[in-house]
Amino acid sequence: MADDQIINRNRRDMSTNDESNSIEKSGKTKNTKSSDGLTDLVQIVSVSGLGIAFGFLMNKANVYLAPVIRDQMLFQHFTMIKMFLGAVGASMLSSCIVIVVSESTYRTVCNSFIHRNNRIHGSHLLMGGALIGVGMVLAGSCPGTVFVQMGSGLQNSFLTCLGAICGVLFYYGFLSARLTKDEVPKSSIVLQQLPELIGVKRSYLNLIFGSIFIGTAFTLEHFIPYKNDFITPKGLPSILGWSPVLCGIGIGSLQLFFMMLFKKSLGISTGFTVLVAQLCRVKSLKKLIPSLEPFTYGVQNSLALLFAFGAIGGSFVSTVSANQFPLNEQYGAGVLSSFFGGFLLTLGARCAGGCTSGQGISGVTHLLVGSLIATAGMFGGGMLFAAGYGLITKDWLFRAL
Repeated sequence: MADDQIINRNRRDMSTNDESNSIEKSGKTKNTKSSDGLTDLVQIVSVSGLGIAFGFLMNKANVYLAPVIRDQMLFQHFTMIKMFLGAVGASMLSSCIVIVVSESTYRTVCNSFIHRNNRIHGSHLLMGGALIGVGMVLAGSCPGTVFVQMGSGLQNSFLTCLGAICGVLFYYGFLSARLTKDEVPKSSIVLQQLPELIGVKRSYLNLIFGSIFIGTAFTLEHFIPYKNDFITPKGLPSILGWSPVLCGIGIGSLQLFFMMLFKKSLGISTGFTVLVAQLCRVKSLKKLIPSLEPFTYGVQNSLALLFAFGAIGGSFVSTVSANQFPLNEQYGAGVLSSFFGGFLLTLGARCAGGCTSGQGISGVTHLLVGSLIATAGMFGGGMLFAAGYGLITKDWLFRAL
């Protein structure tokens, strides 16, 4: 079957899909099933290993350090963008492999991702993405790297995690029912995919864009070697690392395993939602926030949480092996910035339906226009906030944060 037939079938599947009346109910339906016929034990071991690899590579790329993330927003360092381009490029090439090996698997993954976004309007994508961007500057982290920071021993990262938990509670307590009340019209641009819009086969576009992204990352690496971007606060030894391009390619390659083993896309911010949802095991709290109940039970929810815990473990292994545990707090954010940044990170991620890994890596891989809008909001919001903060305070090194 040709790739354009995959696109047409995507639309047919979307038009007949009435599993639920909300994103949360859709997640509940999926979470009651095992993925791809694998036993629960195999899934648990597999996703834990992938989480460890994710945390280890993110740590080695140094993209979990607050100065790296903040300086990227002002184009003072390019570690983060090189890692991101490498990850998206590898993820796109991974999707090409999945299409060749099992078109039905890719169709299932893609349809599921689109269905999860069918109640997220364009304004929510842009607003949520911008909130993530601001949170990235404040906390010096993104939703995924919070777990990496925790594994490295950064004390204030636990405050970021606490803020992230509060962000999830605020979203599901006050915003979820309002923001996801109406479905996005199927004709909306945010649910369109680039192959449909420009009439080019999906595998061709993924191959072309994937190669361009990876090529761009290596070009940046050639002119701006990653060793020049090592962060060295006064009085502290430099944190050594690996090429962010190669680490990014490794992270993006995890997409292949997620699609083939679990029939789902790579993403990590849901881990916070599943963590908070465990409160629903208490009946009184379940009544207060019923919209979190679908994330409370089920193998798939457990896998999301295990992937996040694996990321903590992988980062811990990387930091300890480099004799840098616990990491000095100068590599993190301040107390208030950590908490409020974490709050905005998960609030934005829930509004936008994903974070830098969910919408940024996976959504862009699926060539969904809505994901491109959310990703633009993340980086655009972060850059505007960083520039505005610098102009107002003259604190271009973010010392007060």
